[in-house]
Amino acid sequence: MMKRILLTGIGGNTAQGVARSLLKHPKEFRLIGADSDRYNVRFGFSYAKRNYLVPPASDEGYIPAVSRIVRKERIDLVMPSPDAEVYEVSKHRDEVGCRVFLPSHEAIEVTRDKWLTYNALRGKVEEPRTLLVRGQEDISRAFAEIGSPVWLRIRRGAGGLRSLIAYDEGQAKFWIEYWRGYGEFTASEFLTGRNLGWIGLYKDGALIAMGGYLRLRYFMDKISPTGVTGNINLGVTMNDRTLNRAGTKVVNALEKRPNGVYNIDLKGDGFPKVTEINSGRFHMSSFTYTAAGLNLPYLYAKLALDEPVELPRRKDPMKAGVMTIRNTDNGALFVDADEVDKGILIP
Repeated sequence: MMKRILLTGIGGNTAQGVARSLLKHPKEFRLIGADSDRYNVRFGFSYAKRNYLVPPASDEGYIPAVSRIVRKERIDLVMPSPDAEVYEVSKHRDEVGCRVFLPSHEAIEVTRDKWLTYNALRGKVEEPRTLLVRGQEDISRAFAEIGSPVWLRIRRGAGGLRSLIAYDEGQAKFWIEYWRGYGEFTASEFLTGRNLGWIGLYKDGALIAMGGYLRLRYFMDKISPTGVTGNINLGVTMNDRTLNRAGTKVVNALEKRPNGVYNIDLKGDGFPKVTEINSGRFHMSSFTYTAAGLNLPYLYAKLALDEPVELPRRKDPMKAGVMTIRNTDNGALFVDADEVDKGILIP
């Protein structure tokens, strides 16, 4: 019987990547979309026949709206995408009215906050030295203990939101006070080297499959103070033992019995340090993994619904070296990295 899946945040590229992956099996799933933006919700019609406008996740009407969709459409599984919606669905998982497949709410509570994440993992995994900036004295302390530059980041939010590489106390003070951000910013060691992503899918404590991604370039990186916008323009899949060890180490430090999907950002050459965790959702490059032979959203849905599915023989089964090239107006291109120049002429 065809299963009905509600994808929230359908106007965004994360949910759309999930939808494209699930639609590789069109006879198994019927997709329903939801989004809180009255314009972006229209992107959902490329993937789902019916799409709903819902209140923002911060609105008290959000969960009741999701529950009404679940009842009306006889939804079997809700797959939330934006972090705020993951948090609300997780918090009210017993009220949604159908299955969810999420990490513990405690893990989601921690990972939505970079300062809580740092403290939860302290001494267990490799992390950049980090301080919470509660006042000007913490800025001075950060430069004294960490050195220059320091990486300023807001505690909650994705896509490099309000981040800055500060080279002296004056810059840091101006930036945090401009955003009225005392207590809301962290100051960290600024890491160089590889910009990495790792994702792991778990079921009842067991690792099902994992994949790695090397971010090479972001959209509009020239207008971001840190060069990071969270929206990847160029990246490539990778199977790296060191990255896999780092990713699994983080999840094991976070959860005794991991469940669902964990998306981890790490940085550095050698053994990378964890900089952020987004638990409970896929990331925008999930369809890249599908193109490389690892359809994680499909495995996720089948496991969530307790349906039989053939699991990968290897934990990291996808093909390495599959490059994603994206721009704002065209669909993503997928090409083997060693063939990226093939057919291109030089005058």
